[in-house]
Amino acid sequence: MASTRNPFPTMLEDFDDDPRVSFSKSSATHILEDETGSEWEWHSRTSKWVPLMDEALAEQQRAAYRVEGVDDEEPAMDPGRKRKAVGEEMETAKKQKAEKPKERVNTAVYVTALPADVTQDELFKVFGRFGVIAEGIDDNLPRIKMYTNDEGNFNGDALIVYFRPESVQLAIDLLDDTDFRLGERGPKGTMRVNAADQNYKVQKDQPAKSEEAKKKGTPANRDRQKVIKKAEEMNRRLTDWDEDDVSVLPETSTRWDKVVILKHMFTLAEIEEDASLIDEIAEDTREECSKFGEVENVVLFDREPSGVISVRFANEKAAKACVRKMDGRAYERRYLEARLANGTERFQKGPMGKGEGE
Repeated sequence: MASTRNPFPTMLEDFDDDPRVSFSKSSATHILEDETGSEWEWHSRTSKWVPLMDEALAEQQRAAYRVEGVDDEEPAMDPGRKRKAVGEEMETAKKQKAEKPKERVNTAVYVTALPADVTQDELFKVFGRFGVIAEGIDDNLPRIKMYTNDEGNFNGDALIVYFRPESVQLAIDLLDDTDFRLGERGPKGTMRVNAADQNYKVQKDQPAKSEEAKKKGTPANRDRQKVIKKAEEMNRRLTDWDEDDVSVLPETSTRWDKVVILKHMFTLAEIEEDASLIDEIAEDTREECSKFGEVENVVLFDREPSGVISVRFANEKAAKACVRKMDGRAYERRYLEARLANGTERFQKGPMGKGEGE
């Protein structure tokens, strides 16, 4: 049977009459020992009895909350000294950061196996889909370098410098090991796109804030202001590029996702009998495909026995709609095949082949 505890006295005049209560000179308060042997201490401010914690229990509590490496006996740091110590640590961190050389970030791709007749405008158009291409500080021209051989002819290699490093991997993922022009493969094979090494960096992103550069009117200060102005201009252009990314960067997983390959659109016998059919078929194809969205380019490959035509749309949505409607459709007693391009197709086109809209 559980023991019952007699009520504790709460009036000071009753303490002397309760044999459980005694006065402790060391703590200058009353102590009560109940029937179970537990001790209670009187708190005059709250007029309540509270359990008395012995030294063993107090040590157990301290051990539970002790932090390794912190001396409980050490007095707390003076607030003024603490602020000074924190300030010194921050100053040291700033100096270390200033002394540490800034890591150079690559923003360029190196391209090989390009067509011999490629132009800088073509490179700008294709690679500009994946980011803003940087410009020279003085001439404002796109930073695209086309390399030549000993005879001065283009050798198929080019360097394209982007404004932001994120564009590098995007261009590699979507352009590497593909044909620069759909269906046209050069003698060196597919185009290869890789991250450039950083030897190309002849201009800095932003000159260091040297004492000379801080002085207005000095050549160093003028150079610095030119770089800052160019960076601000490119940042504004980057914002415009992001807001208009439907026309600049296709909303696709690859750049081929807006190109549709149509098969069985014609037979070689038909166009051999009447070459004028090439223009007619291409125009009819453009007109029909325009029902799905804006058509940018139609190419008829007149040497393909399977009657191949490629159609490039302005966006992926239109290309997918074309595939859904055209695949399996009956046309001139033939059933058409329609699918999205994957960049690996190799189609033949002769002098009579139709390629309009480029």
